[in-house]
Amino acid sequence: MRKACLVGAVILAGTVLSGCGTDDDKPDKPDRGTHAGPQRDEKAPADSRSTVIERATGSWKTILSKTDFETLTVKDGHVTAKGSELACEGSLKPGTQDGEEAPSLTFSSCKGNTDGGRGLGHLTLKDTKNDALAINWEGPKGGWGGPVDSFRRTG
Repeated sequence: MRKACLVGAVILAGTVLSGCGTDDDKPDKPDRGTHAGPQRDEKAPADSRSTVIERATGSWKTILSKTDFETLTVKDGHVTAKGSELACEGSLKPGTQDGEEAPSLTFSSCKGNTDGGRGLGHLTLKDTKNDALAINWEGPKGGWGGPVDSFRRTG
């Protein structure tokens, strides 16, 4: 019986003592889920609930070796594409293609008055981190289709 009382007393004492002290006694530390490092200036990619146009905002660089456009910049739905011989500007308009969100892009102005045979394009984001962008161009009317421009997010 003495052993049972002794074991009960040890368990009771351990339970009471384990509750001693509070988080107020400890110095302030960040929660496990927070980031205590310096704030980043660059804008992180938008989450998956935003539109493709919002997630496409930023600077992009081509992944292709032979292409008309080396860089692409998207800001507030306005697109600027630049290459060594071709530079174009246009706007993205919300749309769908094959049941997926795919905003359309038509260049409104291009250096040299040509868009390189692109016509109407449909923008898609690839990869789970939204760091791969592709524009599938329909090409000139009555043609067999146009080029595909592929980019990776920079910065």
